[in-house]
Amino acid sequence: MIAIPENAHHTPVLRKLDRWSLIVASNNDRILQNNLLASPVIDDTCQVIAKQGFASAGKAYNAGISEAAHDLLVFAHQDVILPPGWTSDLDRALTALAETDPGWGVLGLAGVESTPRREFRGYCYSTGLQTILGQPFSKPVEVVSLDEIVLILRRSSGLKFDEQLPGFHFYGTDICLEAKRLGMRSYVASAFCIHNTNGIRYFPQVFWRGYLYLRDKWSSELPVRTCCTTITKWCAPAMNRIARDTAHLVFWPRKVGKRWEDVGALRAAVQQERETLESAQEPSLAAAPRNTSGHHNREANV
Repeated sequence: MIAIPENAHHTPVLRKLDRWSLIVASNNDRILQNNLLASPVIDDTCQVIAKQGFASAGKAYNAGISEAAHDLLVFAHQDVILPPGWTSDLDRALTALAETDPGWGVLGLAGVESTPRREFRGYCYSTGLQTILGQPFSKPVEVVSLDEIVLILRRSSGLKFDEQLPGFHFYGTDICLEAKRLGMRSYVASAFCIHNTNGIRYFPQVFWRGYLYLRDKWSSELPVRTCCTTITKWCAPAMNRIARDTAHLVFWPRKVGKRWEDVGALRAAVQQERETLESAQEPSLAAAPRNTSGHHNREANV
């Protein structure tokens, strides 16, 4: 049994998914409407809060929190698709956490385990990587950091995003560290989603600005492993990644996937691939091998 943080007793226990607020920072209304807002699970139990024109994720998301009517807050990229069954998967995760750690801090759909091996854990499809990452698992797994595709908070936890963190990168890692600082744990849930994104050939300058910001802010926590890189005092992983990206750009450009315009066709194709993967698994999810994709053992942008 996980020891329950003291602050868990001062906030209501969220035992299941009922009504929820969906918060999204958007810079393209067409992508938002065709993907996230077209998700089958969005119904009258979901309050949609779309924020536009903000310079950083922290500012956009905190503005969304101030407008939220419900305790359960879901923060998602505008190009994420939440397929049928997603709310049921999330409901199971919330029920499990209500029993083991009712004072949880952050829940996500892709992250880095808190075990010494720091392995990727999650279950999602990325068009940029053109593959399913991970596989289903039975209960939430504790993590040290989370990818930003989907993050879930309880408004009653009091957690807020850092508005000084530049741009739209690393806020998943930062909010997990903020939760840790306040005595709360973070987890990844098995709740399949689709990230209908363009693949990236290199990380932009603002990505590395966020890296340096977190390196200074969380110097006592270093090294910090994320889904994309490892934050260290001397920035060796960053310099190595920049060197590799530069070499690829100059000599052998990476082949990356692209966002699908036909979202219906994408959902059908991914569902078929998902069914094939799940039918090949052992009956016990807990006993199934973790690595079903080569992307697990190298840094990847979900």
